[in-house]
Amino acid sequence: MEGVSSKTATKPPTDREPMCDGDILRLLADQPGRTVAEMATRFHVTQTAIRARLTRLMVAQSVTRKRGDDAMRKQGRPKYLYYITSRGTATLAQWPNEGIT
Repeated sequence: MEGVSSKTATKPPTDREPMCDGDILRLLADQPGRTVAEMATRFHVTQTAIRARLTRLMVAQSVTRKRGDDAMRKQGRPKYLYYITSRGTATLAQWPNEGIT
């Protein structure tokens, strides 16, 4: 099952909705400043899946990130907050009701 995480593979197909880049853009347009963990919970996918999509969206300059309040944290991954950019908003406006892969 390519493209389906092991956490969601065991759920019945009716409980899963395919996620696309447009879903992330829509979420960040509606709720800016989300973390990877929050997005993973929202879309019922792994944090790795969210990071992969965010990396692609950052390369396309559709999303940007800022370091969260835990900047002084010495261990673990730094916490970043993600925001849609004006380019991301323009991309989203091209496909308001369709998925952007």
